[in-house]
Amino acid sequence: MFLKKYKVNIKVITPFNIASGEDIGGVADKSVVLFNGQPYIPGSTIKGKMRRNFRKIADINHTGGNCKCPLCSIFGAEGYKPSRIYVDNFLPITDHGDVGTIIRFGNAIDRYKHTAKDNALFATEVVKPSVFTGQITVYFDKNTIGYKEEIELSIKMIDSVGGDRSRGLGRVKVELEEVTQ
Repeated sequence: MFLKKYKVNIKVITPFNIASGEDIGGVADKSVVLFNGQPYIPGSTIKGKMRRNFRKIADINHTGGNCKCPLCSIFGAEGYKPSRIYVDNFLPITDHGDVGTIIRFGNAIDRYKHTAKDNALFATEVVKPSVFTGQITVYFDKNTIGYKEEIELSIKMIDSVGGDRSRGLGRVKVELEEVTQ
């Protein structure tokens, strides 16, 4: 078993929204998730992006079900197939400025009339551009160590987080650094 740790910084270029899906009764229809009163990027969000990117770049035959492919061996699968990757929540680096939120308003468009729909104003709470940091830990075995470069590339390929990406939200740049033990 080989252990590799990576320190990852995510530089948020455009505001982003990762919502919990629960209505907290504020001004915004979609509020950002908070941890100790600060916005954060959940580790599950990053791991999901990594899994999708890994599947795109690795030459594997993923069958689903009780699969023994590297994707399922590394990222886990249903049943008793635990993940070999552990992704921390990404917390803001506060010395890079205030990590605040702003409200962004939008309006739905009537596709037939090509005008704004009546009573369709919505508000989204977004996190201002800032820098978030977290750690990714990977436990390799003799069958998966050959995919180290693909895993690192799957992290570097992350270019957006959160919802409303088609509206220009959530663009990010990822910096990866291997931590020596």
